[in-house]
Amino acid sequence: MRALILTLLLLLAAVVAGALLLDPPPAAPANPGIDVAEAMAAGGMEGYERATAPRPFSFPEDHGPHPGFRTEWWYFTGHLQAQDGRRFGYQLTFFRTALAPPGEMPLRSS
Repeated sequence: MRALILTLLLLLAAVVAGALLLDPPPAAPANPGIDVAEAMAAGGMEGYERATAPRPFSFPEDHGPHPGFRTEWWYFTGHLQAQDGRRFGYQLTFFRTALAPPGEMPLRSS
């Protein structure tokens, strides 16, 4: 009799555990109105310029950093050819992320 009760208790525990494991928690509702730019601005964008539209380029000034923006990057790309004729492409990317909006950090030389 004890073995039957123990077997039934173990079976009941297995069924409860299986039900808990197989019934995942409800998923968070999707928010179709989320703005990608806002989602990527985890620390906030207050005090920074926003790139919301195309702007004219001005060289050589636009080759360097734009301190008013929070994040920007530069690409260095090229092609190489090995002595045996194989060709390779490469890309090196430099990222700049501001630690604070302009005027809130002392200017640095690099």
